[in-house]
Amino acid sequence: MKRISIVLLLIVNTSYADVTGNLITNGTFDDGNVGWITSGDAQVIGDCCPGGHDFEFGDIGSIEQDFKLYSDTITQPMLNNGITLDSTTEWQNGEGGEGGWAGNNRGGADSFTVRLQIKDELGNVLATTTQTRTDTTGINGVDYSDSLTYTGTGSRVGNIYLSGEDANAPDNLGGPNVDNISVTMTYDPTVLSIAETAIIATAFEEIEEVLTMVSPEELFLSLIHISEPTRL
Repeated sequence: MKRISIVLLLIVNTSYADVTGNLITNGTFDDGNVGWITSGDAQVIGDCCPGGHDFEFGDIGSIEQDFKLYSDTITQPMLNNGITLDSTTEWQNGEGGEGGWAGNNRGGADSFTVRLQIKDELGNVLATTTQTRTDTTGINGVDYSDSLTYTGTGSRVGNIYLSGEDANAPDNLGGPNVDNISVTMTYDPTVLSIAETAIIATAFEEIEEVLTMVSPEELFLSLIHISEPTRL
């Protein structure tokens, strides 16, 4: 059998995952509704539970906030490597049959929704995820996590949208409450130079050229030969 010499060029993709701090403004509502766009029946109230303040929904209402994904140290080429948004939201929902601590425990389970979006610089939505829940919680609330990943280019702005609906509407602020909102971004800060990109592209072309000259059987046998342990 003809002996084959195959030059294997191993390109190591060293990916670094950096995580930002909280990208949300006033996620604890200690500054009222500063930073939030509100709609419908919803308002900041003094919290009866740990936290100081929270946002309580009535019959149906929503809040949302845009936040920048870029900064002086997070550049567009870094964002173009792909990003993941991870949110944590603390919900307090006492209706639905189990939350006896809620004085207005009437009707079916209230619902609450978390939506995450990634947009470009023109506001076009590049990726979105939406999760609606009807869980009943204790008086201290429960933290819920949601995640959104976008592997394309052009991401520039993130958005979080939160809504609540009272199953026993109409009522007086009888819907779920939300507090302690956090969104972080995981991204790869590695940015290749033009020269490095050209080297990688050339290497792949050379590998493809070698593979076209070798039959699958010969390639398989050669790889087995290469992988055999060296005996001392």
